Amino acid sequence: MFDNDDDMQILTQTDWFGAREPKFQNDLMTCAVVRTFDPGETLYHHGDPANGIHAVLDGSVQITAPADDGQEFVVHREGAGFWIGDLALFAEAQRLVSVMTTQQTRTLFFPSSRVERMVQENPEYVRDFYALTRENMKTALRIMANLAVTGSEKRLVLRLLHLDEGASKSDGWIIVSQDELAAMVAVSQPTLHRNLHRLSGLGLVELGYGRLRLIDRRKLIASCQS
Repeated sequence: MFDNDDDMQILTQTDWFGAREPKFQNDLMTCAVVRTFDPGETLYHHGDPANGIHAVLDGSVQITAPADDGQEFVVHREGAGFWIGDLALFAEAQRLVSVMTTQQTRTLFFPSSRVERMVQENPEYVRDFYALTRENMKTALRIMANLAVTGSEKRLVLRLLHLDEGASKSDGWIIVSQDELAAMVAVSQPTLHRNLHRLSGLGLVELGYGRLRLIDRRKLIASCQS
């Protein structure tokens, strides 16, 4: 059984895992395998057969999805405490997205065979995994709703606030390139550059090479509500 107090604290502070009963938490941890990934490594590709769930312990992952033109676009980034891979867990289906690390990353991996055996022995656990899928669907719907917001700067601010909640950070910095950020908010590079520098000039964000951080979340939130 996986037993690391620091890592368990990370997991139990998340909305989904933290809300589960202790018995479920303990049983799930008996299925866990620790995995480490270098920056740019892939947890799984779009089209791969589903083979299990990952929980990010430290580091960060980037999720991309294919468009109808065949290109893959950055959908989201998440850091420690993020669970991914649940959607196709019991469907025996192919992956719908690709997940890649953006920095040195460590995860707990829960192989499908172990999870399925656990659920066979405890059928009520299906509800717990369904709750995880609901949690990730809530995130997906939030991303889609924010992308539909009119105004490129407002879309950018909403995405920055979302990334600041979940992306793995170092001293408050969100690690993301302007190319990736432009794709996330569906704007051109010149538009993104103009909006970022306006926010920077207002003292709301600080820009760095391949990274940024929020200086005043309250004012950023207020700018979206005006």
